[in-house]
Formats: sequence, C-alpha cells, structure tokens
Amino acid sequence: MDGAMIKPDDTVPVTKHLAYLVSYKKYLKDLHSKMRELNFARIDVKQHLNRNRRSNLEVPAQVVDWLEEVDKINAQVDNVPIDAGSSLNLMNRHKLGKKAFKIIEEIESLLRQQSLMAWSDVPVPLGKVDFMKASASSDHNEFQSREQIFMDALKALGPNNTSHMIALSGMGGVGKTTMVQRLKKVVKDKKMFHYIVEVVVGANTDPIAIQDTVADYLSIELKGNTRDARAYKLRECFKALSGGGKMKFLVILDDVWSPVDLDDIGLSSLPNQGVDFKVLLTSRNSDICMMMGASLIFNLNMLTDEEAHNFFRRYAEISYDADPELIKIGEAIVEKCGGLPIAIKTMAVTLRNKRKDAWKDALSRLEHRDTHNVVADVLKLSYSNIQDEETRSIFLLCGLFPEDFDIPTEDLVRYGWGLKIFTRVYTMRHARKRLDTCIERLMHANMLIKSDNVGFVKMHDLVRAFVLGMLSEVEHASIVNHGDMPGWFETANDKNSLCKRISLTCKGMSAIPEDLTFPNLSILKLMDGDESLRFPEGFYGEMENLQVISYDNMKQPFLPQSLQCSNVRVLHLHHCSLMFDCSSIGNLLNLEVLSIANSAIKLLPSTIGDLKKLRLLDLTNCVGLCIANGVFRNLVKLEELYMRVDDRDSFFVKADDSKTISFMDDNYNEMEERLENISVLEFEFFQNSAQPKNISFDNLEQFKISVGRSLKGAFRKSKQSFENTLQLVTNKRELLGSRMNELFEKTEMLCLSVDDMNDLGDIEVKSVHPSRFSSFYNVRVLVISECVGLRYLFTLAVAKDLKNLEHLEVYSCDNMEELIHSENGGEETITFPKLKFLSLICLPNLLGLCCNANIIELPQLLELGLATIPNFTSIYPKNELATSCLLRESVVIPKLEKLHIRHMENLKEIWPCELSTNENFNESLLKAIEVTDCDKLVDLFPCNPLPLLDNLQELQVRRCGSIEVLFNINLDSAGGIGEGSSKSSLRSIEVNQLGKLRELWRIKGANSSGLLIGGFQAVEYIEITKCKSFRNVFTPTTTNFDLRALKEIWINNNGENRCNNNLMESSQQEQEIIVISNEDTSKVGDCIPNVVFPSYLVHSFPNLHQLKLWNFNEVEVVFEIEPRSRELVTTHDNQQQLLPYLKELDIRHMDNMNHVWKCNWNKFLILQEQKSKPSFHNLTTIHISSCTNIKYLFSPLMAKLLSNLKNVNIAICDAIEEVVSNRDDEDEEDTRSIHKSTAFFPYLDFLTLACLSNLKYIGGGGAKHRSNESSSNNTTTRTVISDESKVDGVSWSLCQYPRVISIVECDSLSTVIPSYALRHMQKLEALKIESCKSVKEVFEGNSGTQRLSNVIMLQLPKLKKLEIKDCDLVEHIFTFSALGSLIQLEELMIEDCKEMEVIIKEEHGEKTTASNVVVFPRLKSIKLVNLPYLQGFFLGMNEFKWPSLDNVAIRDCPEMTVFTRGRSMAPQLKSIQRSLGKDIDECDLNFHQTPLRSLGNTLEVIPLPVHDENRIHLENDVSTKKIIPWSALQKLQMLKEIHVWSCNVVEEVFEALEGTNSGSGESQTVVNLPNLTKVELVFLKNLRYIWKSNQWTIFEFPNLKRVSISHCHLLEHLFTSSMIGSLLQLQELHISCCNNMQVVVKDENVVEKEEKSLRKMNEIMLPHLKSLILDELPSLRGFCLGKKDFCLPLLDTLRIERCGAITDFRFIKGYSATLELKETESRETTNSFIKIKQDYKRNPKEIPYIIDHDDANWEYCVGLQV
Repeated sequence: MDGAMIKPDDTVPVTKHLAYLVSYKKYLKDLHSKMRELNFARIDVKQHLNRNRRSNLEVPAQVVDWLEEVDKINAQVDNVPIDAGSSLNLMNRHKLGKKAFKIIEEIESLLRQQSLMAWSDVPVPLGKVDFMKASASSDHNEFQSREQIFMDALKALGPNNTSHMIALSGMGGVGKTTMVQRLKKVVKDKKMFHYIVEVVVGANTDPIAIQDTVADYLSIELKGNTRDARAYKLRECFKALSGGGKMKFLVILDDVWSPVDLDDIGLSSLPNQGVDFKVLLTSRNSDICMMMGASLIFNLNMLTDEEAHNFFRRYAEISYDADPELIKIGEAIVEKCGGLPIAIKTMAVTLRNKRKDAWKDALSRLEHRDTHNVVADVLKLSYSNIQDEETRSIFLLCGLFPEDFDIPTEDLVRYGWGLKIFTRVYTMRHARKRLDTCIERLMHANMLIKSDNVGFVKMHDLVRAFVLGMLSEVEHASIVNHGDMPGWFETANDKNSLCKRISLTCKGMSAIPEDLTFPNLSILKLMDGDESLRFPEGFYGEMENLQVISYDNMKQPFLPQSLQCSNVRVLHLHHCSLMFDCSSIGNLLNLEVLSIANSAIKLLPSTIGDLKKLRLLDLTNCVGLCIANGVFRNLVKLEELYMRVDDRDSFFVKADDSKTISFMDDNYNEMEERLENISVLEFEFFQNSAQPKNISFDNLEQFKISVGRSLKGAFRKSKQSFENTLQLVTNKRELLGSRMNELFEKTEMLCLSVDDMNDLGDIEVKSVHPSRFSSFYNVRVLVISECVGLRYLFTLAVAKDLKNLEHLEVYSCDNMEELIHSENGGEETITFPKLKFLSLICLPNLLGLCCNANIIELPQLLELGLATIPNFTSIYPKNELATSCLLRESVVIPKLEKLHIRHMENLKEIWPCELSTNENFNESLLKAIEVTDCDKLVDLFPCNPLPLLDNLQELQVRRCGSIEVLFNINLDSAGGIGEGSSKSSLRSIEVNQLGKLRELWRIKGANSSGLLIGGFQAVEYIEITKCKSFRNVFTPTTTNFDLRALKEIWINNNGENRCNNNLMESSQQEQEIIVISNEDTSKVGDCIPNVVFPSYLVHSFPNLHQLKLWNFNEVEVVFEIEPRSRELVTTHDNQQQLLPYLKELDIRHMDNMNHVWKCNWNKFLILQEQKSKPSFHNLTTIHISSCTNIKYLFSPLMAKLLSNLKNVNIAICDAIEEVVSNRDDEDEEDTRSIHKSTAFFPYLDFLTLACLSNLKYIGGGGAKHRSNESSSNNTTTRTVISDESKVDGVSWSLCQYPRVISIVECDSLSTVIPSYALRHMQKLEALKIESCKSVKEVFEGNSGTQRLSNVIMLQLPKLKKLEIKDCDLVEHIFTFSALGSLIQLEELMIEDCKEMEVIIKEEHGEKTTASNVVVFPRLKSIKLVNLPYLQGFFLGMNEFKWPSLDNVAIRDCPEMTVFTRGRSMAPQLKSIQRSLGKDIDECDLNFHQTPLRSLGNTLEVIPLPVHDENRIHLENDVSTKKIIPWSALQKLQMLKEIHVWSCNVVEEVFEALEGTNSGSGESQTVVNLPNLTKVELVFLKNLRYIWKSNQWTIFEFPNLKRVSISHCHLLEHLFTSSMIGSLLQLQELHISCCNNMQVVVKDENVVEKEEKSLRKMNEIMLPHLKSLILDELPSLRGFCLGKKDFCLPLLDTLRIERCGAITDFRFIKGYSATLELKETESRETTNSFIKIKQDYKRNPKEIPYIIDHDDANWEYCVGLQV
C-alpha cells in the first residue's frame, strides 16, 4: 500500500503506535472533550485575572504564561478535524492519533497547573507595573500607530472586499509576522474562513517545500516528484474541499523573498476560478508584492517614540518608578533601536533582570555600532538578496553619512559617477536615472526610507550600523566617524593600506593626524571643520587612487596642489569658505564634476577653463561670485550648469540679501557657445546688462531659469526637485525677442509677470499647425502675478489645452475681471481634469471665474484659497440666480477638501443659511476651513452645519469682528441633527480675536433638552484666545452635547478686565459658571460669581487631558464638586468619576480665583471610595501663576486623589499661604485618619515655588493644626518635632517625594523642609533655595543646638546638587549627623548669605573626633561666594576626604580662617579660587589664615598641579586688584592658562617688584613662566598693566602662544620691547575694544618729547606669529612707535578694523609703510596704502595680505598664505 508505511519511533513501544492507529477516533473525541474543559478553565482564570486587575490586587506570576500556552493549544486543535472519516489512509490515521494523544497530555498538564494557582487579595504595591496585563495582550494591540493598518487589512480580508491578494510590507523585524498572526486569530474567531493555510516561505524559496506544507494543512499526501504533478493534486484537493465555491480559504504566505507562483500550490492567479480564496502575504520588498499581483499593499513603519518606550519597558520588566538612571539608559537604548520592534524586544529581553552595568555596556555597544546578532542576521539576509552590484554600492555609500541624516540623492549620483559605479552610462542625466532605479530597489526592500524632503532619502539607525559593520571588513575597509567613535585615528594605521573610503566629521579637531597614508583610498568625505583645523603638508601625497573629494561646511578646506590626485573625477566643496586662491583646482585635469554650491567665493579663476573633461559645474548660491573670462569657452564637454541663487538657502547671506552671481557680457557670450551641449541649466538673469537674446534652447532637457527678479510669493518647490521651471519678469517684447517662449512646451512650472500681456495665449509660440496643442500643454504649475494689462487669463482654446495643470495661482492683477473669457458664451463645458490647487489673491475687479454661462468643471480640486476679492458677499450660491457669489451654479467642484478665505472685506456668508443639496458641490468632503480678517462675515455656517462636518477635521477663524457664534444651530430647520448623526471627523476648533464671539454653539428650537447633539463627538482640541465678549462654550445646558473625545481646552482672555468674561452660565438653581449656560442668551450681561466647571457638568468632558485657563478675572472657582445627595453613591461609576484622564492643569492670571477645587470633601470621598480609580487620578502637572487671591492649592483630602502628580509649579500668587491646607475640611477626625493611612504624592518629581510673598508652609500642617506656628518661637517648633503623633499626622508633605525642589522669593517662609519630612526625602536630587529673606533653617529642627532623643535624623541619600543663594538669616546648612547620607552630593553652591557662619555645624552635646572620617565620595564642586561671616566649612577636628573634588571657589569670605580644622584630602583638585593674604605657604584646602578683614582686598588664585595642568580662572570678582602678587610668582612655574573675566577692580595681572631708585646697584630680577601658553582678559575696566616690566623686573614667557585682550579700556600697551625677545612661540595676538590702547609694543627707552635720545634702531622678530587682529582700538597709533623693524615671517592672517588713529605700522623686515583707513583724512597716508596695493599686484609674494573691512575690494583676501 503506497504511502501507508509507518516508521515507529525507537523510544516508543509498538503497542503505543498501534493505539495511535486503531484508537485515533477515540483520541479525537477525547481531545475535543478535554479542550472544552480547558476552555472553561481558561474563562475562569480570565475572569479572576480581570477582577484582580480592577481591584488592583496581585495576580499569580504563572497566569500570563498559562494563558499563552492555552492559546497555543487552541491554535493546534483548530487544525485537527472533529470527525475524521474512514477515507484516511493508515499513515494519516496514525498521524492524527498521535497528534491528538500528545495534545491531550499537554491539556492535562495545563489543567493541573490551573488547580495549583494561588489567588490572593493582596493589593499590588504602589508603583508596581502590572506585567501580567502588559504581557497578556498582543504586542500590536497597543501599537496605536498601526491600528488603522490592521483594521484596513482586516476589512480587505472581509467578504465585501474584492481584493484577491493583500500584502504587508516592511523592514525585517518591523512586525509583519506578528500582525499576520493577529489577523489570523481575528478571522478565525469571527469564522471568516473555513480553512486557513499558512506557509513560511523564507529567503530560499523552495516550491516543493511549500507544496508539502500546504498539503499538510489540507491533510493530504502528495505523490510524484514533479512540481506540476504535485500542483495538480493540490488543485484537485482545493476544488474538492471548496464545495462548489461555498467554502472559503485563507492562504498565508509569510516572509516571501521572491515571487511564489500560486499555480504551484493549486490555486489560480486569477480570482473566481472555482475556489473562493484570499492570499495574505508578507515581504520585505514591496516589488515582490506587486509582482505577485497584490492589489493592496500595507507598509508597516517604525514604532512611535511612546510605543517604543512602552514596548521596551514591558519586556525589560521595569516600572515607571524604577531607578531614574536605569530608565534614562533604557530610553537611550530605545532611541538607538530606532523604533524597530525586533531590536527593541531583543535588547529588552537580553537586559531583563541584569545589573545597571550590563545596561550601560549594551548602550555603549549600540553607540559604537555593535548591532545585536539577531538584528544583524535579519539585515544580512536583506543585503544578500540585493542582486546587482550597482545597488549594493549605492547602499554602502549611504553609510558614509552621519546618523539620522537626510542623504541627498544628488550627492549619491555624483559620488557614483566619480567612483564609476554605473556601468554603460555615458551622461550625468542617464546616471541620475540609474540611481533612481537603485534607490527605488532599496526603498522597496526597506533598506532605505523616505525622507520628508524631496530629493533626499534616510537610513534607519540599525541599518546604518549594519552598513558600518560591513565597511569595517577588509573587503570594504573604510574609516567612518561622525563624532561617535573617539580615538578613531589611533586604529587608522591598521587599515590605511586597505582603506577605500574615509568619511569624518571634523568638529573639534585641531589637526588631521600625520603619517597616515591611504594608497587605495577612492573617496574622501570631510565635514564641519573650523578655522583651526590643520592638514599635514603631504596629506594627498600617496592618494593616487583618489577619485572623489567631498568637503562640506569646512572653513578652510585643503585643496590638492600641483599634480597631486590626478585621478580625481569629482570635487565637492559645499558650504565652505573659499576666500583664497583656488586656481589649483585647474590642475585636476581629469575632473568631471565640480560643485562649490553654497560656498563663500569671490572669484572663479580662469584655470577652471583647463578642465577640458568637466561635465557638471555647480555654482548654486555662490553669492556675489565673479567668473573670470575664458572659463566657459574651454569647457567643451560641459553637460550641466547650475548657477541659481536662492538667498533663503544661502549659508552666508541674510534672507533679505538679493545679491546674485555676477554674470558679465563676456561670460554670457561664452556660455552661448556652450549651450549646444548643455542639457541641464539652472540660471538667473537678474542684471539688465545680461539679458538672454536670440538664444536657441533646443538642447535643454532640464532647466530652472529666472529672468528679471525672484517672484515674491511664487510657488516654490523644493530646491532638489527637477521640474522644468521658468520664472519670467519682463515685458512681452523682450520675452518674444529672447525666444524663451520656445521653452514653454517643455516647462512644467511657469511663473509669469508680464506687464503688457493681454492673455496667456498672447505670448505662446504661434504654430503653423492649427490642430497642434497649446504651448502650455505640459504646464503643471502656473503662477501669474502683477500683470497690469490682464483682463482675463485664458481664452477658451487655451483653457481646454491645460489638461495637466495641477496648481494655479493668480495674484495682484488689478484689472482682471474673469479667469476664462468666452466670446460667444453658451453651454460649453470647460474642464481642468487635474487641477488640485487654486489660489486667487488681490484681484480687486474680479467678477467671476467665467462671466458667460459656460460650465467650469474642477473634478480634482482639493484646495481653494481666496483673498482680497471685494466684489463678493458669499462664496456658495443661494440659488441659480445669485450673482454676488464667487462659485455660481455653473462651477462644479465635487471634491474640495480645504478652503482658505482671507481679507474678504464684503463677505457676509460662506454658505446660505438654508443649505440645499447641490450636485455641483459636495461640501461634506471639506477637511479644513480657515477664515481670517473678514469683518462683515456674520454666519460662518448654515443653520444646519452637520452636513459639512462629515469629513471636516480642522476649523480656524481669526479676526472676524462680526461673528457672535460659530455654530448657530436651529433645530427646527436642522433635520437629522440628533442621534442619527453619528458620523463626525471634526478634531480641532481654533478661534482668535473674534471681538463679538459669545459662544461656540448656540442651540435654538424645540426639544433641545432631550436631544443628543451629534456631529462634534470627535472634537479633541478647542482654543479660544483674545475673544473679549466670549461667555459660553455652548448654550443652553439642557442641551445634551456629545464631546466625548475632547482632550484639550485652552481659553485665553488675554487679560481683558470686564464683567462679561464667563465661559458658562448656570441655571436658575445654580451659581453662574463658565463652560455652559442654560439661560437665554439675552440675559448674559449679569455679573455674578463664576465657576468654571460645576459638579453636574464635569462629567461632560470624560476624556479631557489638558485644561488651560488664562486671564479670567471674575472666575472664583475652577472645579465645583458638590454631590447633591447620598443617592449618588448608588449611581453608575462613570457618572461620578470626574475628569479621570486630565493630565495637565494650567491656570494663569485669574485674579479673583480663591479655589481650584471647591468641594464637600467628606461626602465626595464616600463616593470615591467605591471606585478602583478615583477622580483626577491621572493629573500629573499643575501650573498656577499670577493668581493673586488664592490662599492654598488643595486640601489633603484632595491630595489623596492626586496620587500620580509629578510636577507642581506655583508662581507669583501673593495671597497663597500654604500649598496643602486642611482649613476647609469639615471633619477633622476623617482628615487625620486619611493622613495616617495614606502616602501622598508618591510620584512627585518637580516642586517649584516662586515669588509667593505670603507662603508660610510648603505642605502639611494646615491652618487648623499649625495655626499658632506663624508666631511661635524656636521652642514651640521643637515641641512639634518631638511629638511623634503629629509627625505621623502630617506625613502628607509635598517635600517627601520630589526629585527637584526649587524655592525662590518666598519671603514669609521660615523653614523649607519641615521636620516630619526629614527622613522621607529618599528621591531628592536637587534643592535650590534663593532670595527667601525669612528662612532661618533649610531643614527644620536641624539646628544642632541641643540633642533630643526623638529628633528625626535628616536623610538625603540621592541629593546631587544643593544651591542656596541670598538667604540672609541662614547660619548653617547641615549638622554633622546628616553628612553620612550625602553620599551622592556632587555640587554645593552657597552665595550671598550674610549670616552664614559654617556650612556644617557641630551638634550640641556631641563631641566629634578626628577618628570620625567624613567622606564625600562624589562631590566635585564647591562654591562659596560673598559669605561675610563664614568662618569655615566645618570647625570640628574631623578628617575630610574628597576623592572627586576638582573645583573649589571661595570668594568674598573675609572671616574665613580655615576650610576644615581637621585634615582635608582632595587628590583630584585642579584649582582653588580664594581670598587670601600675601603670606600664604599652603596651596590646598589645609590652609590656616588670619581673617581677611585685616589684610585688604588682594585675591590670590593658587593653582594646584594636577597632571601638569594649571589654570587660573576668575569671574565677576569685586575685590581683587592684583591677580598674581609678587610673592606667588615663583610658585607658578607650572601655570599654563590665565582667564580673567568681568573683574571690575583688577588693576594688574602680574605684580612687578618695585625698587627704590637709589642708584644702579640694585640687581634686575627675571621672572620666567615657562609653561604659560594662553592669556585671556575680558571686561577688566580698571586694568592698567598686564606685566609691569621695569628696571628691576623683566617678565619672560618663552611658550606663550595665544593672547586675547578685549574691553580693557585703561590699558595703554600690551608688551614692552624687552619682553619681545621671549615671545618666540607667540602664534595669535587678538586685541579689541580697548579705548586707550596706544601701541601694542612699548619701547621702554622712548621719551616722546626727546626723540633724539632714541637708541640705535634694531630688529624685533615674532617668528611664529600667524594671526594678528586689531579691532576697535580708537587710540591706537601703531604697533610700535620706535624705529625698530618687525619680522613676521609666518603671518597669514592680518585684520585691522575701526582703528581710526593709526599712523604708523611696521610688520615687514626692511619695509615701512602707512595704512589707509576710512577715518584717516591725510592724503599722504591714503596714497601710501594705495602704493602697497599696487606693489602687491606687481609682486604679491613680497607683501602679506591685508584686510581692511572698510575696503570692500580687499575683503576676499582672508587667510591667504604668504
């Protein structure tokens, strides 16, 4: 019997196999019986699970896995037939029996596990994530961004959809298979198909394996070896099972890499061939989906940020209150995964339950491109599937760009051309088309993704990491570093001989490493290098194979010289400074592509003409460029020329700069010769001297040409788009004479401003063939502006030919009366079949689109813009006789989606009040309406607006002064407005500056109270700003409005002081309120107390997320919560859960508000206790400012509801006394019980209190419990501390949980942190207290004056930063006992505290000894400033260790004698800034000093040697006169840098020794600072001397390299002549804004009145000086007024600006000359400077280049080498 052989398993007895065969029917019956039992158990577990979740109770850990296993069993059983007939052969019977038996065993195991589940009533601990809930749901159930795709795919699988094949496409690991499994489950549950066949195809498509899998699902055995025979057997099986087409099949083909022939699996590629089936397939490549015939392809994109973070947290099993650092690392990991689910899940599962170090390591690996193996394997398969080498090469090129970069496709095509990637391609345009094919393949394979900008693509971060991994391999050896690979050059030597590609971001680099050779390098790409970047001399020396050089944003790019790099074919210099001689480019004789787009360059040298092979020249946005004669004449192979200037995109030019490329007549004549070969031209003729005349443009295939000027307001596409574009501002005669109208036939975008044009046909090329199409046939975008003579735009004949027109703008044509003119009129139909956008602006005489009766059809028009057209009072017609409307009955617009109306001064209505059905208009398709500046417009909508709301999503109305109501609904005329009107799309309503607006909705007519008003149930956002008469959202309250989706309300009355400012009114039984009114609108003038949300209306906004109320002076209460009776306890839960989704509350400038929440709390809490989630439970952020009448924010009873509060910000509320107060709680006992049993604000992160002048308590205590404290003394306060019951009774302090607390200008606050919070501040990381005049203690009861047995110890285990400023009454911060908890403290800053005596105070009665060592393990910075009574940091004898301390500043602390009396050890300390006397021996924290009040005001900055680095940094000092006194000079031999800023009393930097002048016997002292390299002095207004050399003291600085002096107005000179000899290493000297600076170098022997005493002239040399800048030195007379010559051999940058007094300047050996400056009037000096310029032109190498910014012709000489 063929196919009936059974091969028993060696481990299973033969009897068992016989039982499978004989008893298979029994096993099947038992299987389904057991399955029913298991499903009953499943239902029971699910119910228990849901019940525990609702009650916030613990769920057994095994529940989730158990449910998943049950689902898997169900999936298996679904494929087992209930009743197998006797037709099965022995093999299949055996298989069925065995399968059933095994499943029964698994079911019994699951039932045993279920019986062991231990359910409990233990509450879930606060803050714990419910992992069971997260894991039980399918991943994609929570991905809202994919829900629409899922629903659309499910709908496509439905019976009413004709789609035969549906496909899911997306990058590997994006979740295609997961969504397929979800779709499979849903269709199975809904029984949409009778049979489901699932095949995982895989990368290696094997038709035989696919056939076997299908046969297994159909429970048949395939005989035969040929594919066709097996396919026939499958086809017959499908037909047999289909029951004549009654049975439906779903075939799932997952992970398809190449097309699968449906014939091979027994199905027809055509539908309706006897078998009813649908195919659901997934593939990474959408091309495969199309090749297989998929009619619907759904592309799955990456997860949103929120989805990605939630997905990671679920699988990593971290809760939202976990370690903040761990959460931050996790977020960074998620960002690196780029929204790819497989990467996120892989990383999360890998890191689950791992230590923090493992997380940090994982992040580091991701940052260094070490993708996880799973992701890499996925991407490797995709890469391997790319067949052609061209596409692979382009893919690798994309990896050279930085992460998340918009990759320009034009760069790719040019790089590809230079690298010879494209085979059998001979022109640049052909190469561009080939690249488009490669890009399309990569995008279809999801290896590249679409950018938001035209002409760019992007690469997913993980794909880029995979590419970089490949580029690190030997075959593709490359060096790629864009700031994410520190130390890359250290390993470069390992690759240099093999390296083919280099791509670097040079930001922060000072030099390219030397001794690196790259003989095989083919492409060099450098980005973002500044002026300091230096290249080694032989940089290009051994790069003989280099083909592409690309520099982007390089301030000083290094170009190849001489005949280096002879094989370079492409040179890109984008956004570079090329203000130097670029003639060396002409040596690159094989160059074919040269682009200097967006670069600063003044002259394109004539040597560019030597590039005989050049095919592409790009000069885009080279503003002000001059082109040397002869350049174009020799570029005989030039194919593409780009010379467009778009000043908005220019890197160097402001937006209002209209400079263009300077194009002279000679250039024009040369280019005319080249036009015969040029096929791509982007050019602008902005100068009258060079207008195109009689040029033939026959060879142009692609162009962007502007003549005249840039058309303001013209339609602009992206600069990378390649539409053929003409922008012409001219007159008819010049246009026709230039023959540019010959290009109309090829033009796609045409912008015209032709002042004497009669109509568009007036300027087209006249054809000798009457039947020929119009010249404008191919125009897609047409912009017409400022055509004075134009009365109509189109004749009937021209209009009929505009079949491709998509976009039409007409503006500022003062005499235009109609768009289309017909001589005879009639019923002829004019159709614009593709027109999608129409804009008509500033047409004061427009009477209509066509004044005759012709029918105008705009079948595809989606967007209509109208502005400043005064002749119309309405837009849509009331009837066919209406004449004052724009769109008459003869205009057909069936698909309009967006309507923009602006500045229509006579417009009274858009639609007539009674909107009738008109087949010409389908208003229900409108998605966006914007109306602005229409002052006469009264009615925005008709009486029944609902027909317009089916698809309307956005509504914006601004500055329309006559509108009183947006939606004026008359129920008597609004048929179908009630429950039947369920369709709604309106999402957003924004109104601004509607002076008469009173309400948004006004309902009139009968039975409004009992009718549900639909049509607005999708509104999510309402914004009302600057509407001074606004009172109500809707009236009356008896109307039942459906606003279920409303998430955000922002109402800003902009500070209007008036009585009529309520948003809602009340009924006769209630107070007046703000949101809704039920009084007749005629009574709205009354002014009575206001409530924003009364208790019975809060329920109207169940999904409100954000509420912002600004500038309502009459509002007294925001939320009034007042249950009316005990009967409410039994009402439905949802009706009493108030604003459960409100997250943010923002209240500002509410001067009369006295309560945010006003409530009978004790009654209200009875209701809240019945709920698993109380009202307001999602509120996370509260911001209140400038509310002058409120005294406290909320009651502790209200605080119980705000368990998720994260951010509290209160500012400028003068009356507020407490943040939390129980003064309005009626039942004190209930209040206390809640205090004892509740932990308040467990998630509070940020607490900010600012400018609260009457604040006495931050939180807790309240008016009732602490009513006497405001007048209590310290003894009373201590009594409170010692009362343990009261400590527990006020445990709801706001201070317990915040991570960051900031208290500023709270002058009535005496203590910041109350005593009962001292041990509960486990999360506090940063504490700032500033300008609190009454604060005596930062931490209450922490005075240390006595020891009480029950005093609570301060605990701050996570505090990192403490900042106390301007708190005059604070005497100390901590007591000694608190130091043990400050293990995380990193930064301590105490400033301007007048009474501060010590930072840490010894506690009374406790003796500390030196054996008690205090360690601050993480403290890095201590700053103590202006503490006049500070004696020391700590005055005890304990030893202190500061292992991380590297910065200490002590300034203006005159009484400070010691830092600590015990020893202080700070090994990492780099510098101390402190106020000390002159006789200091120690240079560390272990100083002992007489109080400075007796020593005067001399600051000594004592640097400490750490790794041979010393620096002095001093800022904003007000007492120091001498930076370095004479006594300290000899101790500063390691000093490297000096930085002094804004120190107003500094007179001298280095103090010089003063002699007695008693004779010549006194010796001269030489002070040498051998390591000083940099001096920077800024804003020292009293500085007179930097280094005061005299006959007793000489200063030497042999390694000084950089000196920068600015805003030192009393400084007269910088150096003395005796110092110059030591300045051998000086490289940069910059001096600016020094009003009294007379000379740079002062000759000590010069006596101005006795010039005869001058000593013999000699030479002074600064051999390494490269940059000299002198700017705004109004008194400067010269560099040196003696007769010494200066030799500056390496000077390459010289800039002199605004130095009006200069008369003499010597800088060249043996040469003295005078300079010309704008301020100098001397004719002699002017002529002398002209002589220098003339000498330079004759012999440029003898004179260094000079910059005088008052001389425009010499600006471009910046940075030239001498």
